[in-house]
Amino acid sequence: MTGFEALQDTPVYFWLICFLSVMAVSISKSGFGGALGSLSTPILLFVLPPKLALGVLLPLFLITDVWVVYLWRQWMNRRFALIMCGFGIAGQLAGWLLFDYLNDRVLILLIGLVGIIIALDYGRQLIWPSGVTNEEVAKRMMGRIWQRAFGWCGLSGLASFVSLSGGIPAQIFLLPHGLARQAFVGTMTIYFFTINIAKLPFYGDLGLFTRDTMTVSACLLPLIPIGVYAGRQLNRMMSDRIFYHFSYSVLFAMSVKLIYDAVAG
Repeated sequence: MTGFEALQDTPVYFWLICFLSVMAVSISKSGFGGALGSLSTPILLFVLPPKLALGVLLPLFLITDVWVVYLWRQWMNRRFALIMCGFGIAGQLAGWLLFDYLNDRVLILLIGLVGIIIALDYGRQLIWPSGVTNEEVAKRMMGRIWQRAFGWCGLSGLASFVSLSGGIPAQIFLLPHGLARQAFVGTMTIYFFTINIAKLPFYGDLGLFTRDTMTVSACLLPLIPIGVYAGRQLNRMMSDRIFYHFSYSVLFAMSVKLIYDAVAG
């Protein structure tokens, strides 16, 4: 058994699920910094077991990252990118060492709960403003940047390694700093490109890449330009305010999805 029974038994359903998964990755990375990309793994789990899904998706993540980094490179905030990448890679190393021992359901459940709390607090601020400006929030976050980076970016790297769901902790770290939407996307694309590159030797060591996974990845490659173009256009159409409203809404929706997956799984 190869784990690709859905491809043999229901090929139309298999490729439809793959299409949705890849579009989630490419649109998210090119337009919103990659957060929606966390949905790609849960989507693909409808037709593939977790390890095969990781093996199929990572090459697609990397190819999308290369393109998106080129598009948004001039907007990157270097300080945030360096801090996030350093702690994210440390989290990935922890994920590699603990891969066979981690209960990914508990990890995903905790990430989902925190994501919901953060998103609901953002909504509360819109309805009942506290009088604290976004600039004051960003200044307060800068005062605790190292502690927050250690917690959220380290957790992002760990979650990304285990289940490619590192988008939520990375969002929780970066969103309160209130960067322009282009700088937010540029910084997140560099971050995800770096930690995805760092996964390659670890995933290879764990045997997640096979001829079958690479074949499926290759078949899905033509979808990436479509998603990248769509995401780029969506970003251009939005103001910073709408971008942040949308990003926190996605954070809430993804968090609910992660909790559902953790409980139902």
